[in-house]
Amino acid sequence: MSGIRYSVPVALLLAALSWYPMPASSAEPGWQVELDAPEDIRPLLEQHLELFRFQNREDLDEDIVARLAARAGEDARALLATAGHFSPDIRVDSRREGAFTLLLIVVRPGPRATVASTDVRVIGAIVKESSDAGRPERLSRRWRLRPGTTFTQADWDGAKEALLRDLQLDGYPAARISASRAEVDPATAGVEIAVTVDSGPLFRYGELQIEGLERYPRALVDNLRRFHPGQSYRHEDLLRYQSALQSSGFFSSASVDIDSDPANADAATVRVLVTEYPAMKIDLGAGISTDNGPRGEASFTRYNTFRPGWQSITRLRADFKEQSLNSELALLPEPGGWRNRFGVEASRSDIEDLLIRRFGLIAQRSWRSPERELDWSLKLQTEEQAPTAGPVDNIDALTLNYSWTRRRVDDLLRPRRGHMINLQLGGASESLLSTRSFTRAYGRGLYILPLSRRDRLHLRGEAGAVFSDERKGIPSEFLFRAGGDQSVRGYDYRSLGVREGSAIVGGRLLAAATLEYQRDLTREWGAAVFIDAGNAADKRSGLRPVYGYGFGVRWITPAGSLNLDLARGHETGQFRIHFTLGARF
Repeated sequence: MSGIRYSVPVALLLAALSWYPMPASSAEPGWQVELDAPEDIRPLLEQHLELFRFQNREDLDEDIVARLAARAGEDARALLATAGHFSPDIRVDSRREGAFTLLLIVVRPGPRATVASTDVRVIGAIVKESSDAGRPERLSRRWRLRPGTTFTQADWDGAKEALLRDLQLDGYPAARISASRAEVDPATAGVEIAVTVDSGPLFRYGELQIEGLERYPRALVDNLRRFHPGQSYRHEDLLRYQSALQSSGFFSSASVDIDSDPANADAATVRVLVTEYPAMKIDLGAGISTDNGPRGEASFTRYNTFRPGWQSITRLRADFKEQSLNSELALLPEPGGWRNRFGVEASRSDIEDLLIRRFGLIAQRSWRSPERELDWSLKLQTEEQAPTAGPVDNIDALTLNYSWTRRRVDDLLRPRRGHMINLQLGGASESLLSTRSFTRAYGRGLYILPLSRRDRLHLRGEAGAVFSDERKGIPSEFLFRAGGDQSVRGYDYRSLGVREGSAIVGGRLLAAATLEYQRDLTREWGAAVFIDAGNAADKRSGLRPVYGYGFGVRWITPAGSLNLDLARGHETGQFRIHFTLGARF
């Protein structure tokens, strides 16, 4: 049989009764239901049996109650079958107690059915495809309902859906179940399963069919595609393509699907629907952080700057401690996803009695995907460092930098397991427009270790080193300071580093680590306890860790986890509140 079907009791009659206006009455119902059944099946019967749904209705006459009682056994049998009990013993007794009618339902569910044998076959074009050699056998081995496992209707439906999904999302979107059978032997409570799935033809990508593209060149949409005509279809390819279109900055929305008509499988059309942003866009924003306090942001974006598909963005950001103005021109994405950018920036910051003014020109070449990022950048900058009551240091630097990021997590917004890594390497030479020669290496990582369905450990670490004779003459962004929301909690933002007079300046060494235990309390709320350790220094002898520890709450939102932490700095004895969004990485 392809499934297990059950008849619906007198639903129409009861629906009509529920709407029919009855005279108000304060009298108690003239009948009552009692259930004698094991605890594990009581919720199923009490929630779905019609007798329980209407047992408080005093306006039902004896004839309707008799009908409900007559159908109760059959309905209970059908409900128990969905839970894997196919040979129950059910008895419904009715007796009068004066003017009162008592309905007693006695249920002995019997043994729960288990799978006795499985015969899962995969047929169709997949059998002949050399690229999928061995895949039919692997699909059969991954069938969920193995001999000895419990059989329920939900498990039966879920196993078939999983088998189909494996094919439909990877090469065979027209796959279908051509035959399925689950025969139950009531005497042994064993189930014999036979399923045949027809893969249908292997789909290969054809040409793009683009709708909604008016303002920008077609090359923009073509170049963001990472698959090519003739390549085998994978649903993941379309999801990545859709994500690349949405994050490109040109479209407010994008959707991608494939023509699933088997007749066109050799060159299936990829349909792309986009909604373009207007030619110009202004964004205003405001926020607050426990590191820098309230902040404001404004940006102006102009599309098709100088040439179609070139995008210019100017941003102004300001808070109590840092202010910046930058402008960027991003060229049309290249085939394969690489994109070139050119920009100019000016910034000012005043943190821990260190005033920094910076002006820079930057050329960047980057590649992005949800799991991986690659960045090359060449930056020419001039900077003034002015510690309070200290000497002013004027610095020039031409730096070449590389950054590599990898994310291997189960969910980018709400990771429950996996890891994230970022590695950076850069430097400058005195012989090339720089005050001092130096090389900088930096890395940070997060490893999420699940302990159970609701519990996990976050292990976070970062380390960095600048190789140079001394730190004087090195731009501040290449030196290290610690402390704050994304570093050692319990300490002020960038308050850990090298003391110079009353100021805290950057050092050539950094090391920090976090151990955090998280537990889900509900679907939306969680709690955490943590300990952070780390510091920044100019010499290895001065790199002594300081500690911060505390607890926090986690609120899961569509944008990720909102984290509110209360941390105590062990060295200072002071408490600080920290507020962040997303996993600390």
